[in-house]
Amino acid sequence: METRPRISQNFLTTTELALTSTLAAVYVVSTFFPLTPFIGGPSFITLEIVMLPVIAAVLRPILAMVTVLVGSLGVALGQPSFYQTFGLPGLLVPILAVVLGSIAFHYEWGPITPWAYILAGALYYILFSRGGTLFWLAPYILVIVSLPAVLKTREPYRIGLLALYTAMSEQVTMSILSISLLNFPGPIWAIITPFMLTERTVATLGGTAIIVALKSQLGTRLELGHVLREVK
Repeated sequence: METRPRISQNFLTTTELALTSTLAAVYVVSTFFPLTPFIGGPSFITLEIVMLPVIAAVLRPILAMVTVLVGSLGVALGQPSFYQTFGLPGLLVPILAVVLGSIAFHYEWGPITPWAYILAGALYYILFSRGGTLFWLAPYILVIVSLPAVLKTREPYRIGLLALYTAMSEQVTMSILSISLLNFPGPIWAIITPFMLTERTVATLGGTAIIVALKSQLGTRLELGHVLREVK
């Protein structure tokens, strides 16, 4: 059986501080590359969705939250963003995603936390989307049924599943805010479903590829061996 050392959650390394500032800057830059429209124009969904799983995997929850908060505040000053679309609650979209994702990556039973959030998000959608298409729930169902696998599977498949959990945590918050604040009508969900599926696929596959590359090529050099490993 593989033995994984405990990591002191109060011990902050110089490497982690450097990664926090670097990833915050990269996060801001990623928002300048649009992917697909959701609401608010074609640059609303950007490559930042790929960076969220990466930040979650590399940094522990508190540092991951700080990284995305700083990056999100920077983006809110100029770029079209969740903040400009949803107001102050929009900051919760990336922050909740990266915190839940980081918990999943860094704790043995951590995946249960985003899993429960995504399950709650699916129920919220069913109850309040006013007749939204059930095709919207396809990635939610994938997350819900995959929990036994993610708790038992090892790398690299576990990394891919946790990247999906992080990407879908972001989607859940965005969907909840779209329903509760923007009052999306039922028919619009069928229109935006293909965009959502594309975005979550890009976020999951892109995030997984970057995490695997960091771990295999730069893990030792950047002292990421302890960071990119689940802890008890």
